[in-house]
Amino acid sequence: MDTVQSAEWVARLHAFTNRNAGRRTIMEIDVPGYGAQASETDYPLWGVAFDPRDGRVQIMLGEQGSVEQHLTHSVVSPEGIDILTEGGRDRALRIAHGGGQTLLTFIETGADGT
Repeated sequence: MDTVQSAEWVARLHAFTNRNAGRRTIMEIDVPGYGAQASETDYPLWGVAFDPRDGRVQIMLGEQGSVEQHLTHSVVSPEGIDILTEGGRDRALRIAHGGGQTLLTFIETGADGT
């Protein structure tokens, strides 16, 4: 797991988006008192971005051109960001926040891992 330093969040999340846009995802949100809850399954990644002005990470998911199948999840006051990479390929993004975490994992669809 690669822990991303906060000074690098903007650039590293931009690079993460460039590497993974279009890949199918599962997003789980784990917050104290509720536990882990699946927020979505099988939406393609549009992008992940950190805005230092408002201190939020935005995770944008959905089908290109679809009004019905899209989702933006906002993580307020992130405390840490980790990227899990295996075999040279990103497998998950973890954003720690408020005693919990948001976990975005990729669904592997083919024998070659794409």
